Amino acid sequence: HIGPQLAAMGGLQPVDDEIAELKRIRVDPAFQRRGLGRRIVSELESRAVALGFKCIVLETTTIQVGAQRLYETAGYIRRGKGRLHGYAVIFYEKPLSGQDALGFC
Repeated sequence: HIGPQLAAMGGLQPVDDEIAELKRIRVDPAFQRRGLGRRIVSELESRAVALGFKCIVLETTTIQVGAQRLYETAGYIRRGKGRLHGYAVIFYEKPLSGQDALGFC
């Protein structure tokens, strides 16, 4: 929150015992370009490490160029494109705690 307004949000969902997925990363357009997205991603990565996950995965639509830039500068690796719920998406992964990227962490 910035004042009473929700400025940004995000979540972490377990996929299995080793992999977590970033979900619903959003920054209100009025608050974009202030580093809030990066702070949320960084905090969720820290939580994933603390919970023992070895890898984080996510997807974003191909039209979300700002999101792609955020994830790629945060060290996420593109691992493919596809369709999800009718949308063209890019799949990303990021190994945590020194793990190697092996195509699906």
